[in-house]
Amino acid sequence: MEMEEGDLYDEFGNYVGPPLSEDEESEGDVRSVEEEEYDEELAAAEARADERMAFLEEAEEEHEEDPGQQIVLHEDKKHYPSAEEVYGGDVETLVEDEDAQPLEEALIKSVAAKAWQLQEKEVPETTVSQDFLAGLMSNPELIRNVTVAGHLHHGKTTVVDMFVEQTHSPREADQVASRSGQGKSLRYTDYRFDEQKRGISIKATPMSLVLQSMSGKSYLCNFMDSPGHTNFTDETVASLRLSDGILLVVDAAESLMISTELAIKTAIAEGLAIT
Repeated sequence: MEMEEGDLYDEFGNYVGPPLSEDEESEGDVRSVEEEEYDEELAAAEARADERMAFLEEAEEEHEEDPGQQIVLHEDKKHYPSAEEVYGGDVETLVEDEDAQPLEEALIKSVAAKAWQLQEKEVPETTVSQDFLAGLMSNPELIRNVTVAGHLHHGKTTVVDMFVEQTHSPREADQVASRSGQGKSLRYTDYRFDEQKRGISIKATPMSLVLQSMSGKSYLCNFMDSPGHTNFTDETVASLRLSDGILLVVDAAESLMISTELAIKTAIAEGLAIT
């Protein structure tokens, strides 16, 4: 009497029946080999599935790091790198949205204020009042524009100094003379430090003085003390363009020089009266 198939195995699937014959054992061995092959194929499929899942997860992480063509809101956009990315985490950075100082104040202040010219702190006291001077300025017929021209070191600035001494009060003239030093020329129109140091005029300097004619009539004379050096001839030419006449200064010892000839030619070309 043969045992039923259900009685050949226990509840755990173990064979508990009578001993098997050789044919049945060989059949069981073939079955076990097939099961092992199936298990190997199943393990290989699971390994491939795990690799695929790992690849997909890695690709998803890279996609999250690099937005690419994703839609980004305006407030989430990043146009420039942060200060930490540029300078590093160990550098302290300070960002100010508004100016902490007015625009009139320089970002980098100068170490010392450099002065390059002399300036009068007060209005010099002249022999005429300021109202009289303003009255002459309102009448163009009583205004004369004169250029003091000549060669280098022929005495143009000295002539203007003589006019200054004549038109200013004696007290004011003494104070100016004391500032210039004993035995030194006044050089009132050489207000730049480099002009005082080199002893020559570099820029044409205007000066308004009230002078009288031979008949005693007062005129407002705007004198232009022009340079005599040939390198600054453009200052002389520009002064002559604005003048009504020219006061030519010539050194009797040196006579006519190149700058003197140039001033005469320019005055004749402009149709100016030469004194």
